[in-house]
Amino acid sequence: MLNLNQVRCFIAVATELSFRRAAHSLHMSQPPLTRQIQLLEQYLDTILLIRDKRSVTLTAAGKAFYQEALELIEHIHRIEQYTRRVASGEVGSVTIGFVANAFYHFLPPILSILKDEFPFINISLQQSTTFQQVEAVINHQIDLGIVRVVPDNDALDSTLCVDETFVAAVPRQHPLASRASLRLKDFDNQSTIMYSVAWKPFYDLLTHAFEVEQVKPEYVQYESNTVNILSLVNVGFGLAVVPQSASAFKLDNVKYIPLETEQNLSNHMYIIHRKDNDNEAFNLIKKTLFQHIVV
Repeated sequence: MLNLNQVRCFIAVATELSFRRAAHSLHMSQPPLTRQIQLLEQYLDTILLIRDKRSVTLTAAGKAFYQEALELIEHIHRIEQYTRRVASGEVGSVTIGFVANAFYHFLPPILSILKDEFPFINISLQQSTTFQQVEAVINHQIDLGIVRVVPDNDALDSTLCVDETFVAAVPRQHPLASRASLRLKDFDNQSTIMYSVAWKPFYDLLTHAFEVEQVKPEYVQYESNTVNILSLVNVGFGLAVVPQSASAFKLDNVKYIPLETEQNLSNHMYIIHRKDNDNEAFNLIKKTLFQHIVV
């Protein structure tokens, strides 16, 4: 196997075409430098340099080896730099899980900031349910999850990242669309699109809110995601209650109206991650990530 010290000695001599100048550049004396070149030539069983009292010249094999040796040392330099950057977290990959609503408002600007500040960190995204994310974080499959419920697990840290109210989504031709604000009582006996049980946090929250105020909407459809619900509102299928961030979807026939209620009707989302996550890239971006959370 090639000895890198011998290769570096050869490069110095081949660059300077002088053992004296090469020894000076390497901060060593000439005899050990000469010995390193001799050992390299013995290993390759090839004469690389022709030396007389006045000059040093490269053989044809020496010239070929010189070009390859320069590329080898440059490649090793890149490996060293890359390894140090991986160790520091400057290069690497981070996997982020998220529930769908996180992408309406919260997550895209955060991703833009991380991309600008950490261009050599590859960030992968996985949309999944809260339960799936909790399992994935615990099992080291993702570095970070954006979920709706704080998991009861001592291995995890959680931080509130979204606290938003809900708004009414109303077809523009509906009589209620002219109102500046709505109350939950306005949904009584109204055709309403509700989140399905598969979207349990919203289903439980909203159905409970209606029950508390003794409101009985006419549920005409249950859907498992906000985009589907808004699409149905857009064609006049009924009213809906959605997180405020969903108003980012500008549909021709949907008007978003503030809701007035004394209940704590809020959409909470949390960032979760393992306390012992040893991914240096994740630990590098974590501080920046939390600095840009405004709740």
